[in-house]
Amino acid sequence: MAKKRMANKELANPGQKKQINPLIAIVGGLFIVLLTFAIIAVAFHPGPPISRDDGKYNTAAVGDTVSLNYIGRLDNGMVFDTNENRPPLEVVLGANQVIPGFEKALYGLKKGDTKTFRIPPEEAYPYNPEAVIAFNKTDVVDSLGEEPEIGQVIVLVNDYGEAQGMVVEITETDVIVDFNSPVAGQYLTFEITVLEVKKASSSSNYY
Repeated sequence: MAKKRMANKELANPGQKKQINPLIAIVGGLFIVLLTFAIIAVAFHPGPPISRDDGKYNTAAVGDTVSLNYIGRLDNGMVFDTNENRPPLEVVLGANQVIPGFEKALYGLKKGDTKTFRIPPEEAYPYNPEAVIAFNKTDVVDSLGEEPEIGQVIVLVNDYGEAQGMVVEITETDVIVDFNSPVAGQYLTFEITVLEVKKASSSSNYY
């Protein structure tokens, strides 16, 4: 019954205002002020920017430019190519600037990484029998001004540009020239060191 009378009393005085504890009001006001300052601080001082070198961001992907040093070896250990004493090699991934197996090995690497990988001929320089061409001996002699020798490197110039080949056979009537790469048909092993990975701009398109 006491609870019922209290309820009736409150209903009978709807205009009566409740008193707020001054201490609670002060604490509440301070909390609002501190919260406001915290929001302003975050808005104007969001903290240090996320480094572009952190995590997966700096790993090489399509469109990125990878700067590197390299040494290429044959299976017998002979060095057939290197950029030693030359500027670093720069490769734009997805632009088909290097042999497929070499480019494939660069994906996912980052600055400072070193890697050794072996590339099969089909992903490097596959041997093409059709690149071995017979030329009329007289025409070759007239063009060179002298008779070629086996092992000599000559340059063929046509409407499509220049092609470098090696004389592999000479008959009475023909000069046989092989325009395959000197390392065609062989496995190639590369040792590389990544010097830098430049991320692609948003406008780059190498897909």
